[in-house]
Amino acid sequence: MADLDRWIMRENRIYIMPTSNGGLYLAGIVVLILTASTYNNNLIFILAFFLFAVFFVSMLQTHYNLKGVRLQYIGAEEGFHGDRIGLNYYIVQKRPRTKKSLQVRSRSKTFVTLKQAREDMRPQEMMKAVRVEVRAFRRGVHKTPPVILETQYPLGLFRAWKVYRPEGEIIVYPAPQSGPALSPRAFDQGEQDQGLRTSPDGDFGELKNYFPGESYHQIAWKHYARTHELYTKVHWGAEDRHYVIPWAVANKQDVETYLEYMSGWIRKAVDENASFEMETALTSIHPGRGGEHARLCWRALAMVPPPSAGRKSKGAS
Repeated sequence: MADLDRWIMRENRIYIMPTSNGGLYLAGIVVLILTASTYNNNLIFILAFFLFAVFFVSMLQTHYNLKGVRLQYIGAEEGFHGDRIGLNYYIVQKRPRTKKSLQVRSRSKTFVTLKQAREDMRPQEMMKAVRVEVRAFRRGVHKTPPVILETQYPLGLFRAWKVYRPEGEIIVYPAPQSGPALSPRAFDQGEQDQGLRTSPDGDFGELKNYFPGESYHQIAWKHYARTHELYTKVHWGAEDRHYVIPWAVANKQDVETYLEYMSGWIRKAVDENASFEMETALTSIHPGRGGEHARLCWRALAMVPPPSAGRKSKGAS
């Protein structure tokens, strides 16, 4: 079916058809001609043929408006499942011409167009950037959907279009969801690398032995009242926290849900400016922090194969 579609809708060829308004316009001309024939009225004949001439010239103008114009693929934005993401293109014209009402939209039924691009081009503009907004289909790595470059200029009686199938990928992350609580963990390199700090800020972490000279504000006085032993309260400071995001899927049917939980834990770590590391079924990602590290982890989650892919491969073997 895909090969048949490629054969019918070949890339960079201009296709043109009347719009619904164009069909009604042509039907009105036919009615005028029949009326003129019935009553033998030359004035109606003149009007009908004049309107048909406008119809024909409009077809030529619509075709000319798209001639010599093509799309050049730049790249696709990354985003979460269900988000609005952008497909970026250049509209390029071979010769300096004025082009009106050029529209770009997705031809895919999965990556549905939310906001199509609409641009005019002047003779001095040989290239113009456009952005098409689509709805991110589902988690995973997808081929860039085919897009349509079209126009209905000047009168909207005809629609001319070209189909483009760019070579590229769209990476869709799992949507972050609130899952089970994930507690900060400590590194093995020592207290300074653990993310521990004795400060009234942050959340309570644990108790450690009191050393002379430490602030008395950090002494666990309630614990001292019960045991008469001095301990210092240790807090997990938000900026020094470290998370280990594990791969612990108990049931293959729950892979997508668990990936959404992992995505939520990544967002939580980023919001807290915490360092984090992660494991998936395919790879392990070393500790890091910040937006770039988060995108690296989200890409890894997007590349985890769905359960159905695993079942298909077993059946094939």
